[in-house]
Amino acid sequence: MEMSTSDEQLKRAADLKLWIESRIAELQEEIDKLREAQTMVDAVLRSSSFRPASEVVSPPRTESRRQTEEGGEIPEMRELRRDRGGETIAVAQVTRDRVVIEPVAEVTLRSETPPFKSFLVGKILTGMKTKDEDLAAKGKMPRGREIRFNVAEKAGRISNITIENYGESERLTEILNTVGWTFSRMLEKGATAQR
Repeated sequence: MEMSTSDEQLKRAADLKLWIESRIAELQEEIDKLREAQTMVDAVLRSSSFRPASEVVSPPRTESRRQTEEGGEIPEMRELRRDRGGETIAVAQVTRDRVVIEPVAEVTLRSETPPFKSFLVGKILTGMKTKDEDLAAKGKMPRGREIRFNVAEKAGRISNITIENYGESERLTEILNTVGWTFSRMLEKGATAQR
């Protein structure tokens, strides 16, 4: 009799454990979706509410707005966060073929601050460009589909980085992660230099 009660308790405990794990997974998925939605809403609000009018009418935005009016893609907004502290340091507007990364208004980044030129531009983006050019030269990639990038500066500050033909989503993730990491290091260097 005791044995069957114990077996029944074990079965109930096992069933309850499965239900708890399933429920945690469902809630975690919901939390992740809510965080993603919150990030997107914050990015839209930040980019429209807290920027000077001159920045709102920057060339990449004008083009993306024109594409939207013509029935093209609406950019997906992604926030890049500082790896220590977690505050937003840049916003990326992502479409199928282009990503425009803009530091938020409160963040001042200068292209001469390491490791911007040596690592991000010199090693990562130029490395991707060289790899694409090699693939195109060997006929493994259509000409004109090689990655292209441009760094725009205004009054000595980086105003945006535009990257076209970034390719697969894995490469986009690598670019966004690397830019976030680089910007975080640059902010640390800037803070060190100001002390």
